[in-house]
Amino acid sequence: MNVLEARRARHLIIRLDRGEELPAALVRALDEAEARAGWIEGTGSLEKAEIALFDQASRTYAKTRVLEGPCDVVALSGSVALQQGETSLRLSATLARESGVGLQLAAGELVWARVYGLELRVTAFDDLPLVRAFDDRTGLMQLAAQSTGIAATVSEPPRMAPPAQAAEPTRTAPPAQAAEPPRAMAPEPPRAAASVAEPARAATTSVMEPAPLPLHRPVRPRQEEESYPEVGDSVTHFHFGECTVISSDGERIRLRQERDGRVREVSLTMLRIEPHTVDPATGRKQFRLARKN
Repeated sequence: MNVLEARRARHLIIRLDRGEELPAALVRALDEAEARAGWIEGTGSLEKAEIALFDQASRTYAKTRVLEGPCDVVALSGSVALQQGETSLRLSATLARESGVGLQLAAGELVWARVYGLELRVTAFDDLPLVRAFDDRTGLMQLAAQSTGIAATVSEPPRMAPPAQAAEPTRTAPPAQAAEPPRAMAPEPPRAAASVAEPARAATTSVMEPAPLPLHRPVRPRQEEESYPEVGDSVTHFHFGECTVISSDGERIRLRQERDGRVREVSLTMLRIEPHTVDPATGRKQFRLARKN
């Protein structure tokens, strides 16, 4: 038994709209809210879903089952934690749908879904850093508190969360402008009010500047131009596993999963392409596609 206690929590109400995909859309919302540990509950409706069950005998997940067509989310729950420094979700769902033989229920781990309308409540634990660690006894990735063995992966996101650029302008801008007004205040007092107002505007601009984030995103394509998956290359996707590239238009690529032959289309703007390696036996390039922080 392992008991962890959180004393400081936030409650986030998140609505996902039609066409958004799980878990990607929810991960983006949690990253924006800086919620990296917590518990999830939700209800709603899905257009399509994939679920899987864990096989305790083989200690692996069985082949995913695809639920085509609309289904209602009777219950959805899960957890948020860090895994290898990135936000990781584990969602379990009970789904209901109409069929030719009446109402059917399906339940399991929700691997992927396309949303019709979904409402979620996330209880974020701000004082309890959670990670997913491999459990040798079960073969599962289970929740654990930060420890010395995983402190490095847990400590990285907190450093990146508070933007360094938002802190620097508030320290440097006011002193530079505050030093000049005292010299000019004696002849013309009204100018002192104007000079005092200017730092306030500068501070407001710097605090509300999540705008630099989009400016950093175009930096990624420089890496993509140097090392970019092409048709026939091997790709390891963080969610779909081992795949082969079957087509590309420069912004989106189509992948065929090795495990079941399913074709997936992904946007490279949502992924981080890591430097490739070359298989010495086949000469094929091998890429790893990770989720952007």
